[in-house]
Amino acid sequence: MTHHLPGGDERPLSPYRRALRRHPWIVVLVTLTALAAGIAWLQVRPAEYEATAQVLVTPVASELAPNGLPILTESVDPTRTLETASTMLISPRAAALTVERLDGAVDVADVMKSVKVEPQGDSDIVAVTATADRATLAARLANAYARSALEARRESLTEQAQAQVAALAEQRRALGDDPDPALAADLAQRSGRLQAIARGQDPNFSVLQAADVPGATTATPAWMVIALALIAGLALGTGAALALEHLDRRVRDEEELTGVWPLPVLARVPVERQRGADPAAPSAAMLESFRALQIQLEARGGRGPRVVLVTSASEGDGKTTCAIALSQALASSGHKVVLLDFDLRKGDVGDRLDAYTDLLGLLRGEAPLSSVLVRAPRTRNLKVLSAPPAGDAEVLLHSLTRRLPELISQARADADYVVIDTPPLGRVADALRLMAHVDDLLLVARPGRTNRHELAIAHETLDHLAVTPSGMILVGTPRHLRAGGYYGYDPTRPPRALMTELTAVEPRRNGDRPAPPPERVPSQAAS
Repeated sequence: MTHHLPGGDERPLSPYRRALRRHPWIVVLVTLTALAAGIAWLQVRPAEYEATAQVLVTPVASELAPNGLPILTESVDPTRTLETASTMLISPRAAALTVERLDGAVDVADVMKSVKVEPQGDSDIVAVTATADRATLAARLANAYARSALEARRESLTEQAQAQVAALAEQRRALGDDPDPALAADLAQRSGRLQAIARGQDPNFSVLQAADVPGATTATPAWMVIALALIAGLALGTGAALALEHLDRRVRDEEELTGVWPLPVLARVPVERQRGADPAAPSAAMLESFRALQIQLEARGGRGPRVVLVTSASEGDGKTTCAIALSQALASSGHKVVLLDFDLRKGDVGDRLDAYTDLLGLLRGEAPLSSVLVRAPRTRNLKVLSAPPAGDAEVLLHSLTRRLPELISQARADADYVVIDTPPLGRVADALRLMAHVDDLLLVARPGRTNRHELAIAHETLDHLAVTPSGMILVGTPRHLRAGGYYGYDPTRPPRALMTELTAVEPRRNGDRPAPPPERVPSQAAS
């Protein structure tokens, strides 16, 4: 029962494609929300205009600069000098003077927030840029701040220069009428350099160009806002889809299923039923699927009766339904079938087929299996061993394990096929006790229902035992994969009527031809 299969590694983009395919609504919803937010923001965002005034920076030679004053001198690093000049023009005093020039149209906090002073490229110019919601206000603010910054600097320089001039004059008077000529000349030279600054002249800064009124807003264009909103929406939507995919523990499609466990798919089984159909009878579409599975099981070879174990990775995958339908399909083909319900934790075969047996009595004593088997109603050639209602599963499992080889051997002797229903392998390890006694292991999986984590556990468990299932039965296949039309079943024909014909056929013995099916009675739906 073991064979090697190719690996199931996914391509790098497979998780993204799968998330987008399964959750397109979340991507669309998030994208539309982001787009609506972008459009709403365009409607309420304030207009934004920028105007720039230019201030020329002229460093002086070091030997001509007065000592003790914040004067810019020539440097080997003009960029750093320009950055220092920009810093000199930023002050609360300049902001206050700007407010006075604009007659209170703005306050000091607005000025400090709306005006930027920074070097302009690799030039000797400092740019004073103001931002406002009106074009004229932006130009007025930039020009007012440029003039106010120079005025504040001149005030500070003038005050410092006048103080130094007064100090030098006092030193000159202290020398008397016959001073040292060299000292007197030095004092006169220093005082001369300070005179122009003391009169209000700034040797470093001057307004080069006033700001013009901007003709257009500097805000992001509407088309770019819309494009960015769409891009952000798609990115966030894709992220949300991936998050949902990561949080969802279900295996959503066949591609992911075979990616986790690369088993051959032996049958694809639909789950829809027609109204009024017998819940114990498989639909015609299900019979077609299990006929194909039967052919594949027979093609695997081997003499004597075959024991087929049907299990799943998680609860609700449809393993019991498949075990019953497979048994009925085999029985309808003329094979003698024994269906053993060894799901002692949640046995459901008896309720489904309305066939109940005394498994507890069988396990307590040494009675043969044939003494408790019952025929399934409405299905010839099918005998059933049902599980008891939920009880102490561990005690029952211990008793079952003790008699398991004997019971399997007796079932083989009484049937062509022995079908065993077991608990989910990803939940409990009950099915592992049977692995050494079966010929085929069929794993039932249902995309959209099978738990991804439990599927991985079942895979890992069987790998440790070096056991590979014969294949996989997929429950809930897409409509376009089902049989139909001229070569398929007739969807207008009630499944119960078809089952009556199938189960009425006697098994062939000694070359005898099978009895013809009974005359078809038109169904109530057909009439």
